[in-house]
Amino acid sequence: MENQERESFCQVLAALCFPPDEEVAEQVREGRLCSFSRKVIQTGREEEASLDGFLVNGSAPAILSDLGESYRWLFSDVEGKRISLVESCYKPWTRDPHCTVPFASEKGFLMGDSALHLMEIYRCCGMEVPEEFKNTPDHLGLELQFLAFLYRCGSDDQIKTFIGDHLDWLVPLRLELDRAGAHPFYRSLFDLIALFIDQERKRLEGVGNGEKESDSRNSVSDGPGRDSPVCRMLEN
Repeated sequence: MENQERESFCQVLAALCFPPDEEVAEQVREGRLCSFSRKVIQTGREEEASLDGFLVNGSAPAILSDLGESYRWLFSDVEGKRISLVESCYKPWTRDPHCTVPFASEKGFLMGDSALHLMEIYRCCGMEVPEEFKNTPDHLGLELQFLAFLYRCGSDDQIKTFIGDHLDWLVPLRLELDRAGAHPFYRSLFDLIALFIDQERKRLEGVGNGEKESDSRNSVSDGPGRDSPVCRMLEN
């Protein structure tokens, strides 16, 4: 798989992390999403079975209604299970040992270290967070969009560091979906995202074996801390 294919795949995955629209429903009805995923991902028999949730029967309007209702029930802030798609909620709010906020080491809060880290990265790359995501810049959909950007403009080292810093929370998300009895479509989606990220992590580790290690501090930073330097993302 070339980086151009990885970029396109990340863009598709990112779009599916937001509420479904008519285009998504039509792609699901035609089975294109399932066939596309099987072409891109190196799947064994077990992994391929995990994509079966993309095989949804019915007309496009019926699929859109079904997936839209499921999305609201799972991820809405006002009803249903309220499962978060935001990285900060799955990690301690900050790793800063000097922070005196009572909930500093607790999970479940927005605008944690990862959010501040990403806001600075976006700023340094000349990107603006959409207004509706001002309090959730580390939403999974935005992170996948940025990963797609790195496949187009970044280096393997930058991609590897970004995945290590910001896409290491998919296991607890998938557990939340299992506990909620999520729609098979969304279970397949997040299984697919986790599979892709895991394959990329292993691929990039292999790329680095036997080669001179590049300085990851010149890509994303030593890790997302509240005061860490992060403006070197795309420097050569």
